[in-house]
Amino acid sequence: MKKIISILMLIVFLSACSNDADDSSYESADSDIATSEESSQSGMSTNNSPAENKVEMEQAEEKPASEDNEESLENIEDRKIIHNAQLHLETETFDETIDFLETETANYDGYVVNSNYSNHGEETERFGRMTVRIPDDHFQDFIAIVENGDLKILNKSVSGEDVTEQYVDLTSRLKSKKVVEERLLAFIEEAEKTEDLLKISDDLADVQEDMEQLTGKINYLENQSDYATIDIELTERRVDMPSVQDESLSTWEKTKDQFLKSIQVILSIASGLFVFLVGNAPIIILFLIIGFTFYFIIRHTTKSRD
Repeated sequence: MKKIISILMLIVFLSACSNDADDSSYESADSDIATSEESSQSGMSTNNSPAENKVEMEQAEEKPASEDNEESLENIEDRKIIHNAQLHLETETFDETIDFLETETANYDGYVVNSNYSNHGEETERFGRMTVRIPDDHFQDFIAIVENGDLKILNKSVSGEDVTEQYVDLTSRLKSKKVVEERLLAFIEEAEKTEDLLKISDDLADVQEDMEQLTGKINYLENQSDYATIDIELTERRVDMPSVQDESLSTWEKTKDQFLKSIQVILSIASGLFVFLVGNAPIIILFLIIGFTFYFIIRHTTKSRD
């Protein structure tokens, strides 16, 4: 009897141990599943972080960028200044002046952007416009050459715009975008899901588009500050030099005009005299009669005395 009870107790004990083992194994499995789910969720969040947190990354980069801007503005030596000038010139030698301006532009390593001339080659006064780009280092030298030449300056306007702050800001923003691009490229290599890869690729495309726009603006500011723009208006002041033949014709014309004027004076005098005589004929006749009467009386008196 005691043996039977001992056997039953042993069976109960063994079954209880097996239940505990099964429960522990289930708990271990559940913990493993939870751990795997957490790790997968962590992986997903890691893969999605560059796409979801791109704005935070950019903001984090913009803060030191603004500080770098202030330091760059304080320490920068080569400031970015865009120079422009407008010149209105007057010349007696139109063609020679155009050649002079084009030659001086080439001598200063500049180039002509556009040029147009009106009435070119005709006898009337000509007018022209041209726009040239001169390296900024030679901007003042080119202006001085034009002023010291044989040209008459009717109007002159020179201006400068300091774009250093804008240039530094664009440069810093471009650096920040490059940092974001590098991080997104790194996340693309680590991405495992297609959905995550597509999302990161879209964000990367947006960042690269922003970088292209920033690069274009930076290149524009560099070009405008490296080369000054000069707009030139050119007006011809014509001086007519008569030839020998023209002088002969002019002398003959003057003689002819003087001859006609003399005739006109004579005719005018004759006409005035005729009008005077005819118009005053009664009075003149009366005075003549009186005069002849006195003449005959005086003559008759003189003969009587003799």
